[in-house]
Amino acid sequence: MRYAKGHKEKTRQRIIETAAANFRERGFEGEGIASVMHDAGLTNGAFFNHFASKEDLAREVVAFAMAERLDFLNERIATGGNTQAYIDSYLSTKHRDNPQQGCPISTLVGDVARRSEPVREAFAEGMETLVARLSRQWPGLEEGPARERAIALYALINGALQMARATKDGALSEEILAAGRRAASALL
Repeated sequence: MRYAKGHKEKTRQRIIETAAANFRERGFEGEGIASVMHDAGLTNGAFFNHFASKEDLAREVVAFAMAERLDFLNERIATGGNTQAYIDSYLSTKHRDNPQQGCPISTLVGDVARRSEPVREAFAEGMETLVARLSRQWPGLEEGPARERAIALYALINGALQMARATKDGALSEEILAAGRRAASALL
């Protein structure tokens, strides 16, 4: 059976998108190839037509998810959203409660630190691009201080989001999000 032109690339992209959501929700170790392929509507055997290993898929997922986050940030800025709106969106109950749709930094950073060099490189490249983009939000600052502020902002909002997700106490979780928003706003 012959497939239409582009079928293999579309299938590969579907696997990456499915794995990105699943890995963000359950982590790299909490998600297997079989469930990714099932959720993508494919058989396990089809996996190796697209990826050499789960680690190869992890690298692709990290690159995809980081690019997706950059697109989200660019879209927010292009539609008149400012950095405060980005912070408010990032440290929201909706983002906290939907890790599979959210930022890969807050959901995958711990896992990435334990992955292979190619996965870590994909994360670093994505992080570098995000920091560079966010640092342009302070045109009055020189490059060094603006970059430092962008890094501090990402570290703060990601840490706050991870803590809010980790607590079982709903009131404490909301308090963490609110404190994170206030602290992040102070960096502006």
